[in-house]
Order: sequence, then C-alpha cells, then structure tokens
Amino acid sequence: MSEIGIQSVLSQEAESAPRPVLLPSPGLGAWLEEMGGSIVFTTYQNSRVFFLSGDGQGGTVAQERIVGSAMGLAVDNDKLWITNKEQAWRFVNVGPRTIKNAEDDTETAFDAVFMPRFGVFLGPCDTHDVLTNIEHAGERHELLFVNTAFSCVSSIDAHYNFVPQWKPPFISAIGPGDRCHLNGMGARDGKLAFATACAVTDTAGAWRERKAGGGVLIDVQQNAVIAEGFSMPHSPRWHEGRLWVLDSGVGDFGFVDPASGAFERVALCPGFARGMTIVGNCAVIGLSQLRPNTFSSGLPIKERLESLRVAQRCGLLIIDLTTGKTLHWLTIQGISELYDTAFLSGIRRPYTPGFSEPERHRQWLNIPDSAAFPTDFRTPTQAAADQSAPGASL
Repeated sequence: MSEIGIQSVLSQEAESAPRPVLLPSPGLGAWLEEMGGSIVFTTYQNSRVFFLSGDGQGGTVAQERIVGSAMGLAVDNDKLWITNKEQAWRFVNVGPRTIKNAEDDTETAFDAVFMPRFGVFLGPCDTHDVLTNIEHAGERHELLFVNTAFSCVSSIDAHYNFVPQWKPPFISAIGPGDRCHLNGMGARDGKLAFATACAVTDTAGAWRERKAGGGVLIDVQQNAVIAEGFSMPHSPRWHEGRLWVLDSGVGDFGFVDPASGAFERVALCPGFARGMTIVGNCAVIGLSQLRPNTFSSGLPIKERLESLRVAQRCGLLIIDLTTGKTLHWLTIQGISELYDTAFLSGIRRPYTPGFSEPERHRQWLNIPDSAAFPTDFRTPTQAAADQSAPGASL
C-alpha cells in the first residue's frame, strides 16, 4: 500500500468520532474460550473488521482495523479473506507473536497474526458473500464471491476484473444493474450449493418492488428455486443435514426442507439479520438496525418488532440450534449495521496490523526456512553449459 494509502487508513482509525462500544453478555467470553476460537465480523458502515476473543478471565477483548467498506469473510486454514465492495484481500496467518504495548510496556501473546498478502481490485461489483477453496462445475476456485451488481457468482482472475461462474436461472444476461439483489451463498461438501436473492426479477433495480415476500432460496447445482416467500433472505448455510437461512426482512432464523421448500422458524432476531457462521451447535448471527430510509420500507420486521415491543439491535446473537434460545450476545453502540461473521477455530487470540502499522510490515518478514532455499541459483541451461565448459571437471 502506498504512503498516501497508509496515511488515509491512519487518519480514519484516528478519527475523533466516538469508537464503537462493544457490550457482551456475561458468558460470551467464557463461551469463546470453551469453543476454542474467536469471532470475526465486518461492518461496511465504518469500514472495519473486528476480531472478538475471550480474555482468559471470562470477559472479551476486541481489535478493529480499517479494510475499506468491509463485507464478506471466508476462512481457509491459515488464510482469511476479507472483501469490500470493490476489492478482495487475502490475509495469511504467519504464526504467533508477543507484542509489546508502547503505552505501558506490557506484553500480549497472540496465537495468530494475520498479515495482508494479496489483493484483487474487482471493480464496482458490490461484493457480498464469499467462499474460499471452493469447487463449482468441476473446477476448484481460490475465491468465489457474490457479484451483486452483475447478478452472478464470480471468481477472481489475474487478468480480468472477475470471471462469471454462475447466474440464477431467471437472469437472462450478465451486466451491471443489480437485477435481483443476489446476496448470499453457501457450500455443501466443499462445493458451491446454495444462493439467496431478494426477488425473481430480471431488470435493474426491479427487486426493490418485491423485496417483501419475493425472496428466494436457490439450489445452485440443480439451478432451480427450491424455496420462496422470503423477505430479503441472507446467509444460506448447510450444517449436519439441515439448510439454515435468515429471513432477514421478517426477523426469522430457521431452516428449509430442500425437498418441499417449507421453512421452519427456530428463533426471532431483534434486528435485520445477515452474516451467519455455525460453531458447534450454535449459530453466530450478525444483527443490524433498519435504515431510516426506503431500504426498509415495507419489510414486515419493523412493525413486527414494534408490536412485540422488541428494540432493534446491532451486534451478534449466539443461538442454540436445538432449542432456538439465545445463549449469548454482543450489543454494539456507535454503529448500526454489520454484514458478515466468521469463526477462527483454534485461534483464541488473533491480531492483525491491517494496513495501518507499516512498521510491523517492515519488521515481521515471513519467508521460508533457510533450509528450503536453493543452493544453486543457476537455471538448468546455465548449469549444463557450465558442466560442458573446458576445465569444468577440474
């Protein structure tokens, strides 16, 4: 990143505006410790990604970094993909580090440090969900992303901005205009399997008139709609034989029978739910407050929560998949919208310098072990020429 870019990030992170305040439930930190990992979540509203961990004493600790208008998340072993509306960034876990706090000289041990290693500029795609190390149509992809602006699922490419890999069966052509607000996708057995869209429409912006009750769940491999009647559905996730989904505009979390298309509600979400990852027997769900504009007009969730006298919240819910009960939560003040969630299994305390600590990038070099370095840097042609040269055997 250029010096100008770094200064831009630094200025955003140092803004005088109040920082978000994270208010966890009493047992959230202990639950994270029990699960043996940490949560990652994004908000495009103030361009941040958050790491949330247990502090080892029953509480929680968080780190935040600027990553553009942060949207989709995908985890694959030592890699963490973070996308924003026009870019995709691959962060790599370079191992544990003990970091000294410059303010009070204390030290903190982190069991994983994620460094940005690779970035792709996608263009005005309005990226939403992402999947990494994923197979589709017999081909394995490093990254697939929901290309909402072009109404398709796309892969990254070294030459093109993106390469379309799949579109809903009701989309007649791939082009700009957001014809159906394709937003969510999910995998099954390592393959692209499901997608969500806000309406079965095929002209730019037409989905907005049908966002209440017009949403669909699509089986990608069958290339067919398998459930309908949702209001802006998000985050299809396959887990232990069930297809979970968020009916965001209604406020429901539940699962779909792929054969019949029937939706069974499991829990009420006190906010616009999107972004879901399943940890053990729990769903970690992101919550947003409804925007005070035409985006939320006509959605059932607003009147439903008001009639139940349930206040909208921004934050996270941890819901038991069996009982539907909310076990833990995180309420966030200072921002009102999240997008995605992910879980870093086996990583209890992660850290990233993001793009705002250039000195870390200069100090923390991650190169192969010296034993893996070649001892002979000649090309095969050079080596053969040297061997045949007069006196080479002397």
